[in-house]
Parts: sequence; structure tokens; C-alpha cells
Amino acid sequence: MSAAAVRAGAVVVGGVHVFADTRIDRHAAAIAAVIDPAFLAEAGWDPTRKVLSFDPEHPLLGRPVCRAAGCSTSAQAASRICFSCCRRLAERGLGEDEIASLPPRARQRTGRGPDTCVVDGCRREWESASSGLCRAHADQLRALPVTDVEEFLAHRQTRPLPPCAPCAVAACTRQRRHPDGLYCGAHQQRLRNALACDPHLDETRWRAVEPAIGRGGEVSLRGLAPLVVAELLVGLQQRCRINAVKTDDAVLRALCNDVRHRQVSSLTHYDPGDDRDLEFTGLANCLIGHARRALSSPETEVAQDEWDLTVFGHHGTVSFTGISQTWLRESAKRWAADDLPKRRVRPGRRTSAGLTVRHHIGCLVRLSESLCMRDDRGEHPAALGRADMEAFLHRLAYLESVGQISGDARIRACREVRAVLARIRAMGLTRPGGLAAGLGEDFVIGQADVPAEPEPAEPNRDLPPEIMRQLCTHLDELTSPVMRTGIELAIDTGRRPEEICELDYDCLTRDDDGQPVLIYDNHKANRPARRLPIGEQTAAVILAQQQRVRARYPHTPVGELKLLPTDRRNPGGRRAVTGFSLAFAHRIWVDRMPVLHTADGVEYDKAKIVLYAYRHSYAQRHADAGVPVEVLRELLSHRKLETTSGYYRVRDAVRPARQPHLAASPSAVGFRARPPRSRRGRRPVRRVRRTIQRQGRRRCLPVPVPLRRLRPLRHRRLLPARSACLPRRPAAHQRTPARGHRPR
Repeated sequence: MSAAAVRAGAVVVGGVHVFADTRIDRHAAAIAAVIDPAFLAEAGWDPTRKVLSFDPEHPLLGRPVCRAAGCSTSAQAASRICFSCCRRLAERGLGEDEIASLPPRARQRTGRGPDTCVVDGCRREWESASSGLCRAHADQLRALPVTDVEEFLAHRQTRPLPPCAPCAVAACTRQRRHPDGLYCGAHQQRLRNALACDPHLDETRWRAVEPAIGRGGEVSLRGLAPLVVAELLVGLQQRCRINAVKTDDAVLRALCNDVRHRQVSSLTHYDPGDDRDLEFTGLANCLIGHARRALSSPETEVAQDEWDLTVFGHHGTVSFTGISQTWLRESAKRWAADDLPKRRVRPGRRTSAGLTVRHHIGCLVRLSESLCMRDDRGEHPAALGRADMEAFLHRLAYLESVGQISGDARIRACREVRAVLARIRAMGLTRPGGLAAGLGEDFVIGQADVPAEPEPAEPNRDLPPEIMRQLCTHLDELTSPVMRTGIELAIDTGRRPEEICELDYDCLTRDDDGQPVLIYDNHKANRPARRLPIGEQTAAVILAQQQRVRARYPHTPVGELKLLPTDRRNPGGRRAVTGFSLAFAHRIWVDRMPVLHTADGVEYDKAKIVLYAYRHSYAQRHADAGVPVEVLRELLSHRKLETTSGYYRVRDAVRPARQPHLAASPSAVGFRARPPRSRRGRRPVRRVRRTIQRQGRRRCLPVPVPLRRLRPLRHRRLLPARSACLPRRPAAHQRTPARGHRPR
């Protein structure tokens, strides 16, 4: 269905599986076509009554029911016993632990609220649960000479009755209390109370906005516009299948009641407000977002001034409304549409693509504010020149001087505006007839206009060994096995927090020598299935966590499980904890520790103890052990040696030749593991040294490593001095001078 047809709003026939009355507007029919009939079946959707009846055993839409035999009432308390059964326990002098001894109810109930009359064939609703009779049959029972209900049911004058008309309240699913009345018993009482408070009550509006009588596991969508009904159903479907989030029927019922009370024509026009709790607001925003994206596509989204990046495969939103100039705003849209496909996408995980695009647009907003100072407010790109760009650069310098932005933000703003303007010109938008036609060639930020970036400081983010030992002694204070496993792996392996969180269940394997190897994905550099040698103690931590995960999720395939599954929105164990959750648990754990002291007895700043500091400590341990920087680069999964050299510093007291076995193979040095010793003495180092000399890569050795403001270390021989008893090289085997070598 075309977008023009949807906007036309004409009445069409469609949505048979969603609406009993299929004559609905085109927009509602288009959204109804997206709804899966299988989902409606599992959600218990009744098109005639417009009521959702959730199965209590549904993993995402279910609810806790009472543990008493024969009771299906919702029980939100920790004891899982409803109020009625608690009263029955108290009447019999039983405790909550004796719930199994409670006899079942005399009459089975489908939940809170009236069921049909117990008279065979009667289609009216009962008046009370104790008798199970409708109002007419209850009056007949009192008039007949019978003693109990059983005798009344067998009486020859007992006849079934047709149902009463529905309650006049639009949202109500009950029948009227009396054939001559308008409301059910509950709404009749509500109307009396409302008239007592407001004698001038508009009864017609009251019927339209009054909520239905709540019933456990049921949500009434009656009284809502067909478009709102379709949007709620498609939002609930996507929430279950994409977000895998559990939905409380009571919160969904409250949301539908509020939408009905406001009489909104579309869910996209609904604003939950600021006075709602987080669960209500989260549910409302989730359903609104999915309803808005039901018919969205990249082709339709690029025409808007606010983009939902989910349509482009990313997360978050980006707004162009802060850019005042039409040419700059439309050019920014073209740049964003050109840049987003180049960004990597991680299914099920948030990426920095949306943040990067928003930051670029934010820098263009600052440029737009600077251009607004012109007389023409910068609306004519052909009139812009070098003076306008200098005014923008002066504006950034002023904002930094008054503390509104940092020096790094100023540098990034210059670079990103420069990149966007260069891309706009490369896309041909400045040609005649383009969005920025006539934009001056001098309206540009040159390389000399970008402020000089400060030199990076010497690597010092690693934690001292005595601090690491104190941290390891407090590992038992971590109560969550998932968080403790994540922190231990960060300490032992030096992986990034997101790499630790995303470990698969089967991340542990063995090499040809039987040594444990960790398999992880380097998402930052897009290098999947990286292999890292680990120690046996680290492998034991992984094995213990695997046993806990398998015991918790026995039915999920092993290939879909995560090693560190989250306890929220994760019924099958397929979702891992986030880096934020792991960092939050780590911060609480560190803050609860007593004062930490260095080797000199000085109190150590706990703010420096972050998850990423373990990665720097891992690099420093290996550098101190004499691991060549080329091997350390592979252990850290870096592409450039310059990146690896920024993770450690060279210490004079450390001699790499004291542990030459570490230079022969990329074996890991865990903090709690003793480095293995070579049985062949220093022969492996001789082979490594000759290989490096042949390749001409002496800079790969950790001594000396070129670092800024660091004096060069004295040369230390990696091999022992030749013994005096060994004969010297014969004269016939003297080395031939290299080509171009001039003897002294």
C-alpha cells in the first residue's frame, strides 16, 4: 500500500484477523497487515470483544497465579497466594506453608470477575461467586421452596435465560445488571459515586472514557480508535519478538485506560507525561516507538526533520531541527544518509554510530548558530566566505575560554565540521542547482585551523601489583556469580568490558598441547573469533560459570547461550549483560572495600580502579615479563604497534632476558598464575633474535621502546657473553661487508 493511500485515510476492507468489523481506514489496515495472526493467537486476542486474554504460563505476557488448588487469581505477593485464599487459610488456622492442605474451591473460577450463571444453558453473568447465579435466577431461588442451589438447579421451573445487553460503558466487557438498565453492577455504583462528586457530570463522555472493570490477565481495548488498537497490538508484538521484554498486564491495562481517557486518535500523539513511574513510561515509549516504525522505511524517514535511527539499523534518534538554515539542514540530512550505511551494525547491541552522527549534527548546530549572527541569517550559501568561518572558529575559542566546552570538544568540532563540508562538496551539493549551490571555496576549515592536539601522557593507567593483590582478596564479596566471573575474567585476560560481556557459552577450548584457550570477538576492530591463551585457574572459572548457566537454561541450545546472561528480559539466556551493568557492579564492589594502600603506605584513589584499567595492567605485566611488543600486540588484538606501546611503559629494573621463554610463544601471564619456565634455557631467544635481525625489525623488541620524553635505555645483551675457552671464528669465515658498507 502506497504512502499516499495511507495518508488519504479512506475506508477500506482489511484486517480480518484483527478487527471483527473490517471496514477501517487505510492507515489502520496497513498496520493490521503487519500483525502476525500467530502472535494474536498466543496473546489471546478476541476480535469481537476486543480483549486480550494472556496465558498465565506465557514467558513474556504471563502472570503469577495463586498456588492454591483450583484458584487462577493473580497473586503478585512473594508468597504467590491471593487475598481470597489468604482469608481461607486464616479461617482454617493454616499457614502459608500449608497451602497444599487448603481444599479446592467448590466452584472453579477463570479469574477475578463474574463468570456465566451455573444454570445449564444460561448465558447471563452471576451476581455473586458464592451462589453462582445470575440476578434473575437468584430472585427465583428466593421465591421457590428450595433449600440450596443444588436443589434449585434440579427444579423443573429453572430455565436458562438469554444474555443481557452489554454495559453502556464503551470499555466494559460485562453485561448489564438488569435488562432494563444501562450499566453493569460495578459501573452503576461508579456512576452513583461520580454524580455525588459532580452533579453536572457529562454522562455521555463518562461512558466513553470510563475504564473497564479490571480482571487478571485481561486487557480491554474497547473504546479505543481502530488505529490505536492496531498500533497497540503491533507494538506489543514487536516488544515481545524484538525486545523480548516481559509485559505486566496491570501496567498495560493502565496505559490503555489513560489513552482512552485522553481520547487520542493515534498512539504517536500520546505523551505519557513526567509524573509516571519508570515501568509505565518504558512501556509507553516502547509501544509508541514500534507503532511509529510499523510503516516507516529509510525512504520515508529521510524526509523528516527527526530521524529514528532504528529504521537505518542503528539505535537512538537524531534531530536536525536545531539547524536554522534550510540549505545547511538539508545538506546535513544528505550527509547523514550517506554516512549511516558505512557504519557497522551489531544485531541486538547498541553501537556508537548513532552517537557519532548526533555529534556531527551537534557541531553543525553550533555552525548554524554562528551563521545566524549575519544579517541574512546565513540563508544564502553563495554569500558565505572566510570571514564567516573565522567567526565560527572564534566562537568555539570563546566557548572554551568560558568553560562551556572542553578543549577536546573544540578540536572535535573543528574536525567534524571540516569533514562534513568536505563531504558535501564531494557529493556535488555545491554545484549549480544543488542544495548548497554557490558555497564559497574559502568557506572551509583548513588543517591549520584545527587547534593542536596535546601530546598523550605517558601510560599510567595500570594498577600497582599490591593494589591488584588487595582486589583479589575481596573477590568473595561479590554476591552475583555472573558479575564475579566477569570481573575475574577482566583481571586475568585483560579483555575489554564489552568483549567479556559478549563471550559465548562455548568460549573455552584447548590447543594441540592441551592448554586452555579463550575464544572472543574483538568488536571494536571487527576481528571475530580471536584466540587468547589463558591459565588453568581462569579456565576453571569459565567451567564453573558454564555449569551454572546450563543449570539455569537447560532447554536452550548451547550455541545460543551466553556465558554471562543477564537476569533482565532474558527468558532463554540468549542476552548477555551489558558493559554498563558490569561496570556498575564493579564500582559498587570497589567502593565498599576498605582503604587501599600502595607499597609505600599511601592511600590509593579508588576512582582509578575501573574495568579498563585491568587491560592496561595486563599489558604492563607482560611487558615486565619480557614479552616482545610484537607478541603483546597480538595478545591485545591490536593492529598497530603504536597502539600497543601506549598501554605500558618500560621500566629500568625489568630485564626482558630474564624470562626469555615468553618471547618464543604468545603465552598469557595471568595475575594469579605463575609464568611457565622454559626447559631449554635461552635457545628460544637466540632463534627469535636471529629472525628479528633477518627481518630488520629490531624495534619490535621491548628494549628500547621509543616513547616520548623517555631517555633511551642502555643496550643489554640478550645472550650471555662468549666464554673465553671457546675458539674464535676462523679468519676464512669472516663476515662479508654488506653492500654499501664503508670500513672505518
